[in-house]
Order: sequence, then C-alpha cells, then structure tokens
Amino acid sequence: MRFRLASFGPALFMIGATIGTGSVSSLVIAGADHGTALLWALAPSCLFLWVLMSTMSRLTFASGETFVAAVRRHIGKLAAFYIVLAIVIGQFSSNIGVLGILSEAFASWLGVSFLGSAVFWSSLVFVFIWLGSYQRFETVLIVLVALLATSFIVELFLVRPSPGEIAAGLIPSVPEGGAVVVAAMVGTTLAGSIVVMRSFVVADKGWTLAELKHEQKDAVVSAVLVFVVSGIVMICAAATLHAQGLRVDRAIDMAYTLEPLAGRFAGSLFVVGLVAAGLSSAFPNALVSIWTVSDYFQLSRNPRQLHFRLIALAYCAAGLIAPLTGGRPVFIQIASLAVQALFMPLLIVFMLILLNRKDSVGEHTNSTAMNVLSGIALVFSSYMAYQAVVGLIGMVG
Repeated sequence: MRFRLASFGPALFMIGATIGTGSVSSLVIAGADHGTALLWALAPSCLFLWVLMSTMSRLTFASGETFVAAVRRHIGKLAAFYIVLAIVIGQFSSNIGVLGILSEAFASWLGVSFLGSAVFWSSLVFVFIWLGSYQRFETVLIVLVALLATSFIVELFLVRPSPGEIAAGLIPSVPEGGAVVVAAMVGTTLAGSIVVMRSFVVADKGWTLAELKHEQKDAVVSAVLVFVVSGIVMICAAATLHAQGLRVDRAIDMAYTLEPLAGRFAGSLFVVGLVAAGLSSAFPNALVSIWTVSDYFQLSRNPRQLHFRLIALAYCAAGLIAPLTGGRPVFIQIASLAVQALFMPLLIVFMLILLNRKDSVGEHTNSTAMNVLSGIALVFSSYMAYQAVVGLIGMVG
C-alpha cells in the first residue's frame, strides 16, 4: 500500500495544494447559501484541472525542462518573469490568507491567542521546509491529504445528507446569486500556481516520457479526488448550515453548527480537516514560489540552500500579518484568489505556444483534441479573470 501511495505522490501533492482553507471556505459558503445546487460546477473545474496538468507534464517531459525554464528559453525572459511575478504575488498573498484562516480557526476553537496560534503554525510550516527534500515534502503532503480526506469523509457519515439532494446537485443550474460563488469555487481549483507546480513536482519525482502513461493516471487520480473531497465539504455544509437556513462568513462557523447536531467530536473533526487543508496549502504555496524564483535565476532548488530557506522564511512569516495588523484573513484569501485568476489566461497561452512548437517538445506536440480542450480552458479562465476584476473592484469600492 505504501508503494502504491508513493507511486501517486504527485497526485496527492496536487490535491493538498489545491484544497486549502480558501477552497474549504468557498465550498462551505456555497453549501450554506445554495445547498447542493452548485455541486455540478465542480466537474468542469476538475476536468480542466486534469487537462492542464496532463499537458503541463507532457511539456515538462518532452522539453526536459520545467515550465519556467522552457518559457525563458523559447519565449523570452520577460514572459518567464511574468510567471515569477504571478506566483510570487499570488502565493504570498495566499499564504497571508491561508495561514491567517487556519490560525484564526484554531485559536477560536480552542480559545487561545490568534497571534500565538499564527506563530505556532507558521513555524511548523517553516520547520517542514527547513528539514525537507522532495521525498519528505511528498510524505508530509500524503499524510496531510489523508488526514484531510478522512476528516471530511467521517463528517459525511455523521451528518447523513439526503441522497436525493446530492443527485439533484449534479444537474446543472445556477440559482440567484450563484454565479459569483461558482466563479470562486472554480478559481480555487484552476489557479495558475497549481498548474505551474505540476511541472516542478513531476520533474522532481524524476519522471520522464517513459512514465507518461502513469502520469496520465496520476493526473486523473488527482482531479477525481479533488472533485470527491470538495464535493463532500459542500455536501456537509448543505446538510448542516443550509438545512437550518444559516449563512456563514467563515469556514469555522460550520464547526460551531456541527457541535449541537453531532456533538463536540464532529466540530473538532471539522477543525482537524480545516487545519490539514491549511497546512497542505501553505506548504506548497511557499515551495512553488521558491522553485519558480530559483528556476528563473538559475539557482539550485536544493532545500538546504540559504536562498531557499530565506524565501521560505518570508512566506511562512506571511501568516503573522493578519493577527499583527488586525486584517481579515478570509477577505485577504478571497482577494488573493482573485489576483491569481488574473494571471491564469496568459499562463495557458504560454503552454499552448510551447506545446505546438517542435523546437520545444519535438514530436510530442499537442493533438487537435488537446488544443481544443486547452482552448476551452483558456476561454473559461478568461471569464474567471473577468469575474475577478469585477470582484476586486467591488471589494475596493
């Protein structure tokens, strides 16, 4: 069993990076406001996630370079710097929100200091990175994803949702006010950082074109499990919050709702899942930023290098910003997701350019079908970017 888990390490790595506190928050709010009505919307986002992960892996194998290095060589330094800028800004702001939500939820549930909680969790993430290698990073993510999935699966059995409502949620429909929620849910899955991260993860795993078929299975496992775990979170929120007509602003509110329904254990279990989601997201957020910067400046990606640890320190310290400034971590998290959505379309354009040039991938250029699917993903991400602009203007206004 251990070998099988290890063979799908990149899939589990991607699941941990995708399902963070931002995802859980948006899914809980979707379930609370609209029940299971938006469950179907998870399917296209996970389909596009699979498409982009598969094409990114093939690009990495065929070119023999990570995405950043390939863009730098074949499209130019300015384009590669755009990717660096997108990742650095998006992931730093994301870590402010991710670690802030995690720390706030933990502090609220146990009645401890928000700042003290933030120091503890930020330090823990830094220790993981300080002591790490890719194999250790992968092991940590496997443990966190297993904990995350187990927590929410047990939660599902405790709340006992209606099978009829789950089935109804798989029929496409957009209730009033649901369009923005759909955009938020999809945005947490189709983040540029997730797609860029795939290139580093399969490269550090040591896979080549010989493992292409296994990589495709790995990508399917990742997309399917993201759909399943995300769906379970939404269904649990629908069965508790929506069933009682309650609306929430924070994911932790669901823990308080579960306690009178299913006991303290259920609430505590949700907090455990939320903590696992936060750690499994904050950890890769820092890593993909360091990997991207290192690749652009042609520095070593060895975790024991000084520059690696200094950048990691900055990304972990981001978790202290919300408690020190009195900022609202959920607001910051939503804003960071919107910022990431703005960068996504151009990243897909770079992928399509490289995957249709024989001087970059040889005979492994995109098929017509993959070009069509990637083109649809581009249109979809452009719509998401438009929604992000509207949302950011609304926040500022």
